[in-house]
Amino acid sequence: MNVQIKSIISDTGFVWKTALAAALSWELARWAGSNHPYLAPLTVILCIQTTVSQSIKFAWQRILGTIVGVAFTASLAPYMGLTGLNIGLMIILGSIIVKLLRLDNVVMSQVALSILLVMYFQNKMPTYPFDRIRDTVIGAAVALLIHILLFPPDSVNKVKSHMSKFADHLTTCFFKTAQWVEAGCSSTESRDMKKEIQQLFQELHQATTEMDKANQSLCYNLFASVKRDTLKRQTQHLLQLRLGFANLSDMIRIFTDWSESEHWITEDQKIWADHLYTIALHVKEWNSHLDNITNSNLTSCTPVPIIKTPFTLEKYQYPLALYNNANQIIQDFQKFSN
Repeated sequence: MNVQIKSIISDTGFVWKTALAAALSWELARWAGSNHPYLAPLTVILCIQTTVSQSIKFAWQRILGTIVGVAFTASLAPYMGLTGLNIGLMIILGSIIVKLLRLDNVVMSQVALSILLVMYFQNKMPTYPFDRIRDTVIGAAVALLIHILLFPPDSVNKVKSHMSKFADHLTTCFFKTAQWVEAGCSSTESRDMKKEIQQLFQELHQATTEMDKANQSLCYNLFASVKRDTLKRQTQHLLQLRLGFANLSDMIRIFTDWSESEHWITEDQKIWADHLYTIALHVKEWNSHLDNITNSNLTSCTPVPIIKTPFTLEKYQYPLALYNNANQIIQDFQKFSN
């Protein structure tokens, strides 16, 4: 029951953290003497992002953009009237400063926003420029503290789910490739196999993206050493899956070319179909043990299948592999030049 409650609280964190941080930042801004306390919760709402690293990055960009925009506007606004032309001129000058300092576009937008609001409010509310800087800092600090200390985002389980799904589909693709080879690698099914590979690539990309998010989330979590170790293992497993996908993709291309040549015979179809079935079962076994693998036991106890090069081909395997790769490079670059 406690695990379920903790899971619900963690899953809804984006909602209640924003509300809690907004309320707390409003009260802190008022306690600090702000006449515009709404600026603090506004910063909270903008700063709480999907991952902690994204939140830190945006908070820093907002604070920096606000300080630059307020300082620039406060120094020139008293000498300029509040007209559309002057607002546009100030924004252009502020943007040039940001570009010269080689700052991010998000900083530029915060600078432009600060210029607009300070120019409008400064004459009516003299405390607005200082309130804007102080309340922005308060809102950013409260947002980050709550985001980091209270149930920080954790994508480890999501990474596991994506990797397990990808491993299942990779296994299925090996089985399908075996059946395709056994049936003779027909051109119609070749197109289907290429579509399978493209779908797998999209899944691999998604799993890699989730891995990056998980790494970012745990970077600033002071109490997640166990999860960091788990993610390190998951990173290694993702690398294995990526290599498996790359090799399968390459094999499908070779089978397609081989089947279109005069050297494609039934005996080779049978041999390689058996090899592919063996590989598919090995990947399936590997995936079934994935959750049970620890740091001290990174391999399964199941015997590793051996696919040996026939004795008659041993001396040719390396030069043939090099010729194959060299020709593929030429073909790939030829496609881009056409």
